[in-house]
Amino acid sequence: MLKIYTLINQNKKAAIVIGLIILGIITFLASRITLEEDITSLIPSGEQQNTLKKVLDQTEFSDKIIITVSADSSLLEPEDLIQYAQQFIDSIDQELPEYVEQIQGKVPEEGIREIYDFVYQHIPLFLNESDYSEIEKRLDKDSLKDRLRENYKSLISPTGLVTKQYLFKDPLSISALGLKKLEELQVGEDFELYNNFLVTKDHKHLLLFLSPKYPASETNKNTIFVERLEEIQSRLNKEFKGISGEFFGGVRYSVANANQIKKDIQLTLGIATIILLSLLIFYYKRIYVPILLFIPSVIGAITALAILYLIKGNISAISVGIGAVLLGISIDYALHILTHYRNNNNIPKLYKEVTRPVLMSSSTTAVAFLCLIFVKSKALNDLGIFAAISVMVASILALILIPQLYKMPKGNGATSSNFIDKLASIEFHKKKPLTLIIFILFIIGLFFFTKIKFNNDLSALNYEPQNIKQAEQHVQEIAGKAAKSIYLVSYGNTVDEALEFNNELYKKLTRLKKSNKIINYSSIGGVVLSTNTQLEKIERWKEFWPEHKKQLIQEDLIEQSDAFGFRPESFNTFYELLSSEFNPIYLKDYSGTTNLYLDDFISSKENFATVTTSVSVNEEDIPRLIKEFKSVRNVVVIDRKQINQNFLGHLRSDFNILIGYSIIAVFLILLLAYRSIEISVLTLIPIAITWVIALGIMSILGIEFNILNIIISTFIFGLGLDYSIFITNAFLKEYETGTKVLITYRTSIILSVFTTLLGIGALFFAKHPALESISLVSIIGVLSAVLVAFILQSYFLNMLFLERIARGKPAFNIRTILLNIFDKKSIDKLYYKNLVLDNYRYKSVFPTVKKMFESQKERYLKLSAFIENKETVINIYSGCGLLEIFLGYKNTEITITGIEPDINELVIAQNCFASRSSRLHFYPSVPEEAKKYDVVIISKIPTLEMEKEIKKMVNRYASKVIILDPKYSYRWIVDLNFQIDYRQNDVVVLKKME
Repeated sequence: MLKIYTLINQNKKAAIVIGLIILGIITFLASRITLEEDITSLIPSGEQQNTLKKVLDQTEFSDKIIITVSADSSLLEPEDLIQYAQQFIDSIDQELPEYVEQIQGKVPEEGIREIYDFVYQHIPLFLNESDYSEIEKRLDKDSLKDRLRENYKSLISPTGLVTKQYLFKDPLSISALGLKKLEELQVGEDFELYNNFLVTKDHKHLLLFLSPKYPASETNKNTIFVERLEEIQSRLNKEFKGISGEFFGGVRYSVANANQIKKDIQLTLGIATIILLSLLIFYYKRIYVPILLFIPSVIGAITALAILYLIKGNISAISVGIGAVLLGISIDYALHILTHYRNNNNIPKLYKEVTRPVLMSSSTTAVAFLCLIFVKSKALNDLGIFAAISVMVASILALILIPQLYKMPKGNGATSSNFIDKLASIEFHKKKPLTLIIFILFIIGLFFFTKIKFNNDLSALNYEPQNIKQAEQHVQEIAGKAAKSIYLVSYGNTVDEALEFNNELYKKLTRLKKSNKIINYSSIGGVVLSTNTQLEKIERWKEFWPEHKKQLIQEDLIEQSDAFGFRPESFNTFYELLSSEFNPIYLKDYSGTTNLYLDDFISSKENFATVTTSVSVNEEDIPRLIKEFKSVRNVVVIDRKQINQNFLGHLRSDFNILIGYSIIAVFLILLLAYRSIEISVLTLIPIAITWVIALGIMSILGIEFNILNIIISTFIFGLGLDYSIFITNAFLKEYETGTKVLITYRTSIILSVFTTLLGIGALFFAKHPALESISLVSIIGVLSAVLVAFILQSYFLNMLFLERIARGKPAFNIRTILLNIFDKKSIDKLYYKNLVLDNYRYKSVFPTVKKMFESQKERYLKLSAFIENKETVINIYSGCGLLEIFLGYKNTEITITGIEPDINELVIAQNCFASRSSRLHFYPSVPEEAKKYDVVIISKIPTLEMEKEIKKMVNRYASKVIILDPKYSYRWIVDLNFQIDYRQNDVVVLKKME
């Protein structure tokens, strides 16, 4: 990263041009991506689930608006309700034509005649076996005589002109039997047509059904529509005393939810943004810092969209929406870099400190997000890819851009301390009461975290204003729907195929109603039939009316009707009906009868058709009914609660698997980065502890998981992982070099906590249940994560690493502990390999030191034989102190000094636990006060200045000189009366002659 920084810094103009070109390209590609606004993309995939998605996509259950007109007093006439309803319809036609598809609830006179004529012309299709039994009874001469008498009375009554056309066409009222099938199109028997309007039988309530032109998701347009509809309702309520109108529907709920979310976000995030901006500007002393922090995150999101466009061309809009919230995690990387830069404006040192933890954090978080591809949900798959790419790109850009764009305040703001710095300087892990509290919370959490509940009810996440809930309850009371309604949807590749399956379903429902297993049903099964069923019914009609039977009924009608003054030809139209040739009819013929409203039942597009049936059933019978229809071929049961429980339950199971995958993937990355099982486990354990504590608190407080906040929990998992990695790296830095950087790391974490709590946590004050549930999980999760990182994780890392080094003991190491317990005899007393390497374990130089020791241990062993007890030894160019530490273990009677001008290697040597011994010292140059050494070791060719120091020591005090660099010329030492005592394996030992 330092090389990239230097390259950009040296070629700023070219870098800006190239950067803008790249940004332009990815922005263009990102703008081309298609956003799929399909809520069902959250549903897990699979054959059954895909069928359900198709069904839900084509079948509208909630967009229709129900309007109720109710009389407050029984003294009012039903005509008053009708007048109100008519004015309501007229007002909508005049004021809201662009928002309304159609209004149902009023059937005009011509519509009634149209329906009658349709049934009459296709009468065989509307009759079943019980109808034929009834017709057979009516053919009896006595029954026929009674029916003709009733017909005669109707003709001479005031309504005779109306009934005349029906009685002569159908003296047996066969059409009435067919018309009864139309009653099956609605659930409930408490309604009747009064002056062509649908009213309750007590004439106190009237219902209208309004189909909006725009779906519930079009909240911008529907907001205007609902507001104007409310104005019409309010105006008519004032105009008609004693009558009140109400309306409710999915559209009104959607508008109320959208408006409440908008208000909540404007209020909570507005306040949070002001506080957050003030905090960041106050801390970093630069007004542009908030913008600077978001630049990597925004470009990361744009890059992710561009890559997704190239890969697949589309993305779920839901995943982008959730991803936008989750991307708050990517700001952490910019905060972390900026905080380190504020406290240390040495660029090379900055990159050395922050590159590893930032890339580790982003890699583990990205992999955790990528594990979402194992969830069988398209929206969550998209979210995983989008978030992973965004986080990774944002972290790399933060490393490149922040040091380039941020300018330190004059006088170096690192020296000025504020409340955040003071908070970060508190040694939380050394406060025993805090450690005890976290430990107790963890123990309590162990008993409760498994009891956390998952709320499958999506309706619990909706904002339901009291007035809309009351309107809904009122409609349900009017409709007598104390029972629950579920939907059965028959489906097929064609409408005829779907109707075929619906006909079978209709027969089953008829049997269930007769046996009182269901209350009622609304089905077109007795009205709209498949071609095969129609042919069967036509054939049944022909069988029932053979020629002799038609002749007999004609003779009987002429004979019996003569007594009432009817002419022989009065019923000729009926005779023609009996002799008519009937043929199957098609959906377009049904649809031509406008008042059947078949669009509410049948839907077809793209080689997939559905037929919907509504069933009214007692709530306790729903599970039995669902089980009964689950195995019925090509029928899907739509019960929203059951769907939520089944499919969101699948999501919950997938998330349990996701957690397992995430932990494994993150552990492998940590293992790759740290090359240590111990460090990887110590970094990952705090996440598990955080999870237990957070879930335990949620369980105790009765907070449930739902589809939204369980997704947000991946964000909390990522944040906790970042905090854990930052704390681990802070302790490893101090363990390796002795540099106390924990305060800087804590500062960046505290700023991250503030930004998260002010951003998402502020939604706690929202009234919308979904936003509130997100905020509660975020607050509990983030606070649990930071407290565990600051207190428990820091406590264990301090105890297992820093405190042990301070006592001259090696850092915690499982292998060494096991060897000490089970195999003490195997301790290597020749090379002291484990003891030597334990000084460097978990440090960045460990692989190099280990390799070097393996190659040099024979030389070290050989030269150690030439060093006698009580001698003082100095090694010029000691590096990380490997030789000195080995000699210290090999001979406990000697005193050793290592000289290493390279500050990076020197601090590593000085911070080995063996260096705590009074016999082992490391300096950047030869100390003035201590230049009397018996043995001088020259590890590599010295500089001219160092050469002078060596000559002084050798000439005055040294009795032995050991040379480890074969290229070094030691002639001058021989000239000082030294002779070669040993020369082999690139080791030269010279002793001073007496």
